[in-house]
Amino acid sequence: MLETPRMKKRVILLVASLAATASPAVAEVKATSDTGFNVVHIASVKATPDEIWKRLLAPKDWWSKSHSWSGSSAGFYIDAQANGCFCELFQETGADGKVKTTGSVEHMRVIFAQPNKVLRMQGALGPLQSEAVIGTLTIAMEPAKDSADTKVSFSYVVGGYMRYKIAEIAPAVDKVLAEQFRNLLSPFTPQDAPETKPEGFRLDIENIAEPEAAPEPPQEPEETAPSDDGTAEPA
Repeated sequence: MLETPRMKKRVILLVASLAATASPAVAEVKATSDTGFNVVHIASVKATPDEIWKRLLAPKDWWSKSHSWSGSSAGFYIDAQANGCFCELFQETGADGKVKTTGSVEHMRVIFAQPNKVLRMQGALGPLQSEAVIGTLTIAMEPAKDSADTKVSFSYVVGGYMRYKIAEIAPAVDKVLAEQFRNLLSPFTPQDAPETKPEGFRLDIENIAEPEAAPEPPQEPEETAPSDDGTAEPA
């Protein structure tokens, strides 16, 4: 599909928006290197994994239109199966009042889907789409064992060659994802609720709970040996 002047303008606006939100002191940028970065967001909300999963699969209801290519989130959808698309349709209303699709864009592609647990997608979001990078977003959820809460996480790992400076693009992407993370969870928790701050990176696929400490092995009793006077002494 050829780029139209309108699409080129949208690219420029997206890049400018990312640059405007950049901050070098964003705590959720967990790792950076010369060729990539990792951002993580975690929160616990009073909702079931099923409720969160259903909302996750309706991105038109929570993805910000200011971070779309068409200027609207109405055409967003996720096909939650391997090779499924997290895509956006360009839609316009014709003179007859009917909505028609005039184009589309793939934001990410599903590579792992386990309902109510994990959705993992690959794709270079926003202006990263024009770069030679791979981005992997893992969205995981797990119910708490002792309450009605569910822990939810976004982890986005980006690596490859890009023409942006990592120190600038990493916090910018982090802020954009933080906005989507809050939007996703907004029906379940107040907007100003603090996110859970992980002490270290322990997130992977199914299990996002803090690891339990392993019980200490029982100590073996000390052996004793008889002394010259017949009393027992430690061996």
